[in-house]
Amino acid sequence: MRYRETDDVFKTLVSELHSTLTPTTIMGITILAVGLFAYQSLGSMPVLIATIAGALASLAKIAVSLAHRRADAKARTTVADAARWEKVQGVFIFLIAGCVGTLATVAFSHRDLSVHILAAALTFGYCAGVTVRISVRPYIAAVAILIAAVPATIAVVLYGDMAHWILGLLCVIFIVAAMQSMLHVYRTTVRQIRLFLEMEHQARHDPLTGLGNRTALSEAYLSLGSAEDALTCVHCFDLDGFKHVNDRFGHAVGDALLVAIAGRLREELNKPAIAIRIGGDEFVILQPNLRDPAQAEVLARRVLDVLGAPYRIAGEEICIGISLGYTMALCGSADLDHMMVTADKASYRAKRSGGGMDREIPATLDLGKFAVAA
Repeated sequence: MRYRETDDVFKTLVSELHSTLTPTTIMGITILAVGLFAYQSLGSMPVLIATIAGALASLAKIAVSLAHRRADAKARTTVADAARWEKVQGVFIFLIAGCVGTLATVAFSHRDLSVHILAAALTFGYCAGVTVRISVRPYIAAVAILIAAVPATIAVVLYGDMAHWILGLLCVIFIVAAMQSMLHVYRTTVRQIRLFLEMEHQARHDPLTGLGNRTALSEAYLSLGSAEDALTCVHCFDLDGFKHVNDRFGHAVGDALLVAIAGRLREELNKPAIAIRIGGDEFVILQPNLRDPAQAEVLARRVLDVLGAPYRIAGEEICIGISLGYTMALCGSADLDHMMVTADKASYRAKRSGGGMDREIPATLDLGKFAVAA
């Protein structure tokens, strides 16, 4: 169900499906115990088939959940990945529901009241578990409840005596209540996930521009790992004359200018490069996995050209200068804070020279072994 779900919410909800290992195990054991007792009492081959199929489907569901969990742990899940896992999980949920429904329906068609008691407990227990644990995917949960409960309810009513009519009425009431509870759990979970994702986003992003902040920069840098055949470049830059813009046009226009600069950076940068606002008019670009040192200068010049073009804000044409400095190091070989200090020094030199670009490359870094010398 994708109603009002963003991609991140959808992926988070689907990931909850692999957290049902314990309930699935318990249900598989319960199906096996109730089914074998019913088969021993009734001698019904459909009961035996439903019992074996339910136990096997439960084992398969456990295997799928473990595979799903491993896949989520190994790599960032895409929407397409989540959609596939949702379908696979749904198939086995429906199979288990079908086995529960078949077992209970056949049990209620016989005259053994002890089997009726166990069948009713199995059906109610399964539907209660689905209501609580599968409600994060409400379409799957609703279909599973209907598959398990509706045939059994019909069989109860057709049994014919007053007690079974009352039980059938209770089943109908339970189905309706389960649907309402399921929707309540789903909506509550969605609200909680949205709140969590929003808080997580705010913790890693600048509230004005939407660019990443220092936390996001640190996490991105730490995730790069080490490599002897690749370089990481850190670009630091600030705006020349930004105070004049604020003084002349007001802080609202200054903020709008920062937002416009962030927009141009997002359009210009290709992953895995990312732009960060670290405060005021100061920005950082992390450019990892370079095989050619010249790529750093290419990006620096492109940033100067793109950000130096005029901005049309509040009916005014605003031009702003850029002072940018950059440094490089082998991937994972340098401290991020040290690289930022080094790049800052280069940007200050550029500012003293009237703006533009400068760089500072550590003397210990041998660029000659790369494809093109800087």
